[in-house]
Amino acid sequence: MRGLHENQRKILEYLQQRTEGATLEDLSHHLQISKTATKEHLLRVDGLGLIKYEDKKGDVGRPRRFYFLSTEGVESFPRQYSWLSNSLLSLITKKYGPDNIRKLMTELAQNVVESMEEKFKQTHSLKERVTVINEVMNDLGYRSVIKQRDVRKGIIIEATNCVYHNVAKNNPELCSFDVEFIKRASGGMKVNLEKCISRGDNVCRFCLLNKD
Repeated sequence: MRGLHENQRKILEYLQQRTEGATLEDLSHHLQISKTATKEHLLRVDGLGLIKYEDKKGDVGRPRRFYFLSTEGVESFPRQYSWLSNSLLSLITKKYGPDNIRKLMTELAQNVVESMEEKFKQTHSLKERVTVINEVMNDLGYRSVIKQRDVRKGIIIEATNCVYHNVAKNNPELCSFDVEFIKRASGGMKVNLEKCISRGDNVCRFCLLNKD
């Protein structure tokens, strides 16, 4: 919710509690400001895709407009995804062991690549494909950058954030997801993990090479 006015945050918080929706009058009363000022705040959050509305007919008079949170609005509220995912990964690694975890991470990488197939299909060169790979990694939270694009020397992608650092320190097989994702997304290039945050390095460095 960064960048939102306090009243805009209050609108989203109010709509989160009112699953049946709220009218302009409801929101104006809740914010204790005029309907005109409330409408301006609604236009702002609507422009960001955080709310939706529905006009409902009553017994008499004109339809009334009810506002609701959109899917994006629901997702704008903070969640402890990181804590939950790390706890889940820790439990899985204890239960299934290294070999099975590698297989699971490989399958997961394949699923992620397949779910983004259209995005990768739109690329027309290796350079474009690597750019998209880097964008996806940033969307997943890796905070990655392309350090080198020379295919002959090896394309270098460096990530400064390990998305499962606490678990990967004791379960390095989790890193097979990163390698397999880049390998499959790049179309089968050889991927070497030259540095790894979970091993004590300051970055995860992936070197992409053409197969011999």
